Amino acid sequence: MYARSSDTAWVEFTFVSGHPALDLAATLTWRSSYPVELLAGPRDLSAWIEQAGLADVAGRVGDADVERTRELREAVYRTASADLLEQRPRAGDLRLISRTAAGEQVTPVLEGLGRAVWRGTVDQVLATVAHQACVLLGGPDHRRIRACADSQCTRLFVDHSRSGSRRWCDKLTCGGRANAAAYRRRRSQRGPGPGSVALPPG
Repeated sequence: MYARSSDTAWVEFTFVSGHPALDLAATLTWRSSYPVELLAGPRDLSAWIEQAGLADVAGRVGDADVERTRELREAVYRTASADLLEQRPRAGDLRLISRTAAGEQVTPVLEGLGRAVWRGTVDQVLATVAHQACVLLGGPDHRRIRACADSQCTRLFVDHSRSGSRRWCDKLTCGGRANAAAYRRRRSQRGPGPGSVALPPG
C-alpha cells in the first residue's frame, strides 16, 4: 500500500540523481519503509515533466498517461537496481524500456534568436526518458549507479565524482541527517564535558 501525495496541491520535486530516468524512478519514495507516490495524478505528472525540463509546457495529461509513466518508472528502477542486487534484469522490463524509447521524442520549436520552446506529448516525454535510460543502462556509466547510503532512502543516482565514492543522493538531506546523527553519537559517547555538574534526579 502506497501513501499518495495530493494531486490537488503543487508538488516540488527533487532532482539530485544526475539522470532524468533515475529522477523519474525517485517519484516513488521510501520504497522499503513507507512508500509515498509522488505521481498521484495528472497534475503531478505535468509538474514533474516541466520541473525536469523535459518540456516547457506539458501537453494534455490523463490518468492513463500517469499509469504508463509509473510502468516505465518501475521498469527503470528494477533494471537500474539489478546490478546493485547482483541480479539479472527482467526481460520484460528491457523490452518495455526499449519499446518506449523507439517512439518520437520531444523536439524544440525555434521561435526566434535565443527563444526555443520544447513541446511534446506525454508519449514523447516518455520516449525521451526511455531513450536516455537505454544510453545509461546500456553503456559503461551503468556501473556508476549507486543506491543512497541512507538505510531508509531508496533513491538511485549516478556517481559522477572523480573518486567514485559518493554515498548520498543529496548531501543536504540524507547526508545532513547522517552527519547530524553521527555528531549526536559522538556527543553521547564523550559524556559530560569538563566542569559540568551532575544534577540530582527529581
